[in-house]
Amino acid sequence: MAKKGLSIGKKAAPFRLDSTQGMKGLEDFKGKPLVIIFLRGTWCHNCQKQMPELNDYYQRFLDKGVNLIAIAGQKLINIKPYVDANRIKFPILSDETREVIKSYEVFTPIKWDSFRIAIPSTYIIDENQMIRYSYIGENQADRPSAKEILEVIDTLAIVSQEDASIQEELPVFLANMKSTLEHVNTSAGYVTKSIEGNLHNIEGLKGASQRNFEHLEGAVDNYQKKSGELTEFSQQLNTTSHEFTDIQQMNEQLSLNIQTTRGLMDELISMTNVVNEMSTVISQISRQTKILALNASIEAARAGEHGKGFAVVAQEVSKLAHGTEESAGNITAQLQAIDEKINQSFSSFATFEDTMNTVRERISDNSSQILAISEGIKSIADDSLLLGDALNQIKESQHDAQIDLSKIQEVETTINSEVNDILHDMHYHVDQLNALDERARKKK
Repeated sequence: MAKKGLSIGKKAAPFRLDSTQGMKGLEDFKGKPLVIIFLRGTWCHNCQKQMPELNDYYQRFLDKGVNLIAIAGQKLINIKPYVDANRIKFPILSDETREVIKSYEVFTPIKWDSFRIAIPSTYIIDENQMIRYSYIGENQADRPSAKEILEVIDTLAIVSQEDASIQEELPVFLANMKSTLEHVNTSAGYVTKSIEGNLHNIEGLKGASQRNFEHLEGAVDNYQKKSGELTEFSQQLNTTSHEFTDIQQMNEQLSLNIQTTRGLMDELISMTNVVNEMSTVISQISRQTKILALNASIEAARAGEHGKGFAVVAQEVSKLAHGTEESAGNITAQLQAIDEKINQSFSSFATFEDTMNTVRERISDNSSQILAISEGIKSIADDSLLLGDALNQIKESQHDAQIDLSKIQEVETTINSEVNDILHDMHYHVDQLNALDERARKKK
């Protein structure tokens, strides 16, 4: 309740204003209870919700012997189009000067959402025009419903229990209420069954969601594990690729060494050829020495006794020449054998060099392929990590969905409990109406 407005127990302020149904004043309603609704205006969204509701309940107010009017701080010319378009049955009074609004102390000069209009308010005035109830809204949406106003009227007991029209219509009202309550009872039963079905479905959804969550959790763990393995493989391939590169460099160095060795062997062949030539020269000198030794022997024989010493020298020279010739022959034979071996080595080196070149090319190709495979595996590992993150997000979403389902289940359980309470109340009220109907019949 707000602090503004006339106090309960105070005399209602008199007024006389033009309305959608002609001039109306407080004195016109003397002798019967009156409900006064102060509106912001027919343009107000909340007022446009309130007026049709009051219109629907207007006959119920009249059936209780209570009059209903509304007052708005608008020109009548601006009120009538809305009333005609929406077929409003109760009178709406035009307080263009806001004097009546001010007299009931519900006027707002200026506010962030209001300017020289009434605070949404409700007054219930008894047959003696004393204020028995007031409700001053805290904001533009704060207003009692038509049903709540009728309930307040019942609690205030401002309607005469001896009113003939009410007594006549009470059985009809009771019959209608019983029928309504029966419909409500049926609808509540249907709602209860629907809620029970929803609860069962929610339980199934929760189970499926939990299973999906567990599957996703396993998938995420698998992806993370496989991603780690792929990263390890990629690192190993990188290491292998680097090792291949090192082997390739060693192979190139070995090839260079072979080429150097081949150059040295070429030089060795040249030197062998020189030695061979020298051996040939020695052989020629040995043959000539042998001829000279033979000639010396002949001359020594001619000399007789005087040439014996010379003959001995000639024999020794002949032996030396013969030994030199044999040695030169052996050297030549050895040089020829060395030459053959060197030529064989050249052939072997050439084959080895070709093999090394082939190995180098293949190592280079394999190294490139391994590096490409390593990059591919690394890319797959990165993609797997991204996929793992996506799966992790899905897992979290699934977990959030489980929480939401639990909340919905709690709400549905609460609604089910409340509907059961309503059903219980409906049965109680039906019993009360039956008793009231019985008493009404006895009074007749």
